[in-house]
Amino acid sequence: MRLFNELARLEEQNCAFALLQIIECRGSTPRHSAWMIVTEQGDTAGTIGGGMMERLAIDAAREAIAQGASRLFEARLARQGENAVGSDCGGAMTIHIAVYPRRPALFLLGAGHVNREVARLAVGLGFIVTLADTWPANLQHPDLPAVCRRVGGNDYAAIVPQLGLDEQSYVIIATNHEDREALEQIIDLPFRYLGLLASTRKAHHFRNLLRKEHGLSEEQLARLHAPLGLRIGAETPVEIAVSIIAELIQLYRTGQIIPVSQQQDPASAARLTPVEKPVPLSG
Repeated sequence: MRLFNELARLEEQNCAFALLQIIECRGSTPRHSAWMIVTEQGDTAGTIGGGMMERLAIDAAREAIAQGASRLFEARLARQGENAVGSDCGGAMTIHIAVYPRRPALFLLGAGHVNREVARLAVGLGFIVTLADTWPANLQHPDLPAVCRRVGGNDYAAIVPQLGLDEQSYVIIATNHEDREALEQIIDLPFRYLGLLASTRKAHHFRNLLRKEHGLSEEQLARLHAPLGLRIGAETPVEIAVSIIAELIQLYRTGQIIPVSQQQDPASAARLTPVEKPVPLSG
C-alpha cells in the first residue's frame, strides 16, 4: 500500500520517477517478484532485493529518467562475466524500468487573448499551466481554465521569482505592453523553451536590445523563439494558439523544432534543428 501512496504523491506533485519491476528470475535471487520506485533525485520506495544489484538498478533508473526512456536492466548475481553485479548468489534477474517523466510545465506571461487560448489548449493536452499578469482582471477572466495556477504582481520583476522556472519549463511571453520587461527577467534563467509573440521586426528589435544592453551572445539569443509557432497562416487568437501549441508538441515529442525559415519549404521540413535534450511525453 505504501508504494501506491508514493506513486500517487509523485503524480500529484508532478515529479519524474521510474517504476522498477522484476519480470524474470533464473536461479538463486534475493527476490522473485517485487516493485520499486526511484525518483530523479535517487530517492526510493520498496526494494527489488538490495545489495549491489539494487544499487546498479537505481543508477540505471536515474539514467533512464534523465533520458526519458524506459529500458530493461539485466543483472547476473556473479562476480565476473557480462552483467555481473559482484554477488555470489549465482542467479540472474531482468528488471523492467518504466519511466514516468514530469508533465510539461507551461508558463504564460500575459493572460490576454492569445495566451488564454494557449492555456485552454494546453490544459486539454496535459500541460500544467501557470498564467502571470500585472492586470488582475486578466487573471480573473471567465474563459481561463479553472485548473490554471495564477500569479499576479505589480511588475514582472516581482512576478518572475514566484514562478519557479527550471530547465524543463516552457515559457511564452505575450503581454499587453510589458514584453521587454518580461523578456529581460526571463532570458538569463533556466528554461526548456522561451517564445515571444512578436512580428519579425519586433523580434529583431528585441534581439538587438538583448545583444547591446545585456551582452547576450548569438548562442544565447538563439534560445529565444520569435516569431514563435508554426507557420500555418494563423490570424485569430485561437489559430495563433494552435500554431504555438503545435510547436511545443513538436519540441516535447521530438526534442527538435523546425526553424521558421524552413517551414515554407516542404523539401527542408525533414531537416530539423536540435535544441538540447528531448523529453518524451509519458503517454
